[in-house]
Amino acid sequence: MGAAADEYIRVWAGSRLLKWALERYREEKQGPLLVTASQFFSHLTNGHHAKLLVDPGDTLRLISRKADGSKVGVEGMSDGTSDQLYLALRLAALELHMESGTTLPVIADDLLINCDDERAASSLKAFARLGQRLRCSTSRTTST
Repeated sequence: MGAAADEYIRVWAGSRLLKWALERYREEKQGPLLVTASQFFSHLTNGHHAKLLVDPGDTLRLISRKADGSKVGVEGMSDGTSDQLYLALRLAALELHMESGTTLPVIADDLLINCDDERAASSLKAFARLGQRLRCSTSRTTST
């Protein structure tokens, strides 16, 4: 019985260590889209959500680490917060395309319908930032 308990503890500890190492690796090696979307999402939620992560579980799913350290999946977010998450992903994709020299059209409908006034203001500031970057990148390409 003692040998079986020792083996169980060894396997359990190894499993926990492997899960921790995988989560740490994923956090450090996240793609540029997720990093940029995390920045947008934090801004859009006024810092309430600090970082986007990929859940290290069996299926890949997006989760958010809140400012208090807790984690929440999309299914646990309010309608307004999940709308802001998808907006952050779209803005990040647009920004990354701009960095590669490609501009994409933006079609938006009812983007801020589920936002409170503070988060709506943060969303408008994010659009202004993106517009400013677009203006700067197009003036560089037309002046060269």
